[in-house]
Amino acid sequence: MDAHFVLDHNFPWQVTKLPWPGHLRLTRLAAYDASLIQHYDDWQILDALSRRGDVDGFITNDANILQLARELVVLSGTHLTLVVADGVGHDPIRATGLVMLYLGQIVHRLSHRPQRPQIFTLRPVGLGHYQSSPAKQINRLADHRNIAPPELIAREREQLAAFRRESRQPPSLGEGRSEGSATDAG
Repeated sequence: MDAHFVLDHNFPWQVTKLPWPGHLRLTRLAAYDASLIQHYDDWQILDALSRRGDVDGFITNDANILQLARELVVLSGTHLTLVVADGVGHDPIRATGLVMLYLGQIVHRLSHRPQRPQIFTLRPVGLGHYQSSPAKQINRLADHRNIAPPELIAREREQLAAFRRESRQPPSLGEGRSEGSATDAG
C-alpha cells in the first residue's frame, strides 16, 4: 500500500531525508501547504488534509493534540491516521527514531484495514525495560527446553570442556602471540 504522511510544522524535518521505502512518502507541512502553518489550529489542518484526499496520516510530536476535543472530533470524521511521538519533546533524534521504528508497522496495519481514523501514540521505553542478565536469559532458555537451569548449565559446561579438549577453540587472548605482533591489530 502506498502511504503519504504529512509532518506537523514542529516535527523534525530530518525524517523526510531518510531513505524510506518507495511506498512510503513523508512531506513537511510547509512543503505540502505552507499556508497551513500560519494561524491554523490542528483541527483545521486535519480537516484540510482529509478533504484533499492525498494524505493518509499526520505526524506530530505535540501530544497535547490528544487532549483537544475539537481536534479529536474532526479526526473521527476523517480517514486519517494520527501518529503522535510522545515523550520526546522537540528532540529530533528521539522523535525521528520513534517514527522510524514504528511507521512501517503502522502502514502495514493501514493496508489490512478499511480506511478509518486511528491514533498511534508512540512513546520511548526506558532502557531498564530492555535490560537483562545472563542468568535471566539462561532461566528462559531452560524453561523453554523444559529443564532446570542448573541442568542446562551443566550440559553446556560439559560440551564446552569437550570442545576445549579437542582444541577446536581459538587461543585465548595473548596465547600463542607475542605482544605487539601484527595479528594484534586484526
